[in-house]
Amino acid sequence: MTIKSLKILTLLAAVAMFLPLPVMQYVAEESYYALGAYEIFVDEHWWHQSVFGLAWPKTPLYNWMIICVAQVIGWSHLEIATRIVSVSATLGSAAVVYFMARKLFPEQRNVPWLGALIYLTMGEVFFWYGWLGYADATFGFFIFAAISSLWIAIEEKQVKWLLISLVLISLAFLTKNISCYVMYLSAGLVLIWRYQRWNLLFNLFYILPVLASFTLPWIYQNLILAGGANTSVAIGDAMRNFLGYSLLSYLNHWISYPLLFLGRAFPVTLILIWLYFKEKQRYVLHRDLVTILYILLLCLLPFWLSAAGTARYLIPFYGLLALVITGLTLQLNLKQLALVSKVIIIVILMKIPYSFAVLPYIKDWRPERDIRAVVEDIMQFTDGKNLRTMNDVSTGLSIGAYINVRTPPDQFVHWYDGKERQVYILSEVEDPKLGELIKHWRLQGNETYLYWKP
Repeated sequence: MTIKSLKILTLLAAVAMFLPLPVMQYVAEESYYALGAYEIFVDEHWWHQSVFGLAWPKTPLYNWMIICVAQVIGWSHLEIATRIVSVSATLGSAAVVYFMARKLFPEQRNVPWLGALIYLTMGEVFFWYGWLGYADATFGFFIFAAISSLWIAIEEKQVKWLLISLVLISLAFLTKNISCYVMYLSAGLVLIWRYQRWNLLFNLFYILPVLASFTLPWIYQNLILAGGANTSVAIGDAMRNFLGYSLLSYLNHWISYPLLFLGRAFPVTLILIWLYFKEKQRYVLHRDLVTILYILLLCLLPFWLSAAGTARYLIPFYGLLALVITGLTLQLNLKQLALVSKVIIIVILMKIPYSFAVLPYIKDWRPERDIRAVVEDIMQFTDGKNLRTMNDVSTGLSIGAYINVRTPPDQFVHWYDGKERQVYILSEVEDPKLGELIKHWRLQGNETYLYWKP
């Protein structure tokens, strides 16, 4: 592939990332982040996230970014705002791949563009988490950028890159949770070992900034949230992936998880594997690629050893995997490279019907899946009266997010406290104690009940 064709394909892949944004209704937990951003903005409790008025111990950076975008494009497009942040982070990760590919493969001008293209067209990134309005793409960008900066800091002994990496990993913490530090330290240990930079562990210019930076979680959890709530949630989430599972569940996860990682990075991973078995293509792993593999192995190990680590946990590692895939792709002959380019073009073209037909049909157009239609019904019934909720499943969150941006800020949907009267109440379960049943909907496999509490 020429550098011109790589630039064009990379640009097309980047543009295609935006295609599903205005088409889809809220998907799963997207509305959770949208609600958090809206309530932070309305209540001006900038460091404390809440959902339906209930405090939720999550760091707020992703919500701040959503607020910035929503202020520009309008709060009526809040679901698009959440996704624009994710796509921007994905493009940022592609830029880091470009930067690192130029560093690792300096002899070839087209390699950075190839790396960015491979990353953008990875299935998990291109078709799902790269654009979806979850915090994972942004969390992954900051972690990947932090590890890349740390690589330069350790290899070239440059304190300025260490400081940059510490800022980035701090932003990762403020985006999601404390697990980013585990990945950062794991990568750092591998890099120190590979470059034999053990002396840096005793260098105050390295140690003091790291220790100072690592006080951020303590400050946030003890002085802002109080009581280490964010850490408690993160540890609790992690432990749920280990406890209560059978040996068979563990074995199944240990076998399937690496296959899931490689499979969802299609198409190039699958092409490389196919060429290995079909055409006996053999690959050489030079020093830097081996270093990346060690980092991937150590960072993935906690999720791999669990019994239920989901695909979301893999997002921070696809940038590193893209660099490995780039290095292996460079070893292919012209015929094999032509195959790779053709498949990538097909994948990019697939994004068009996927965005405008396939995904909307699966998520929105099938019977009993139209969230907006239910919102219209609810707003007609409530007619400006106070609405409360006891529905915190994904559809209940989505209903609340759509209603909030269409009502006065001081009347956004709150959690029902069991005492108020003259209010409408949304519930995910049938409960006559809530008052008079106004209407019932079956929505995306969940039940939604609207009651009037006289």
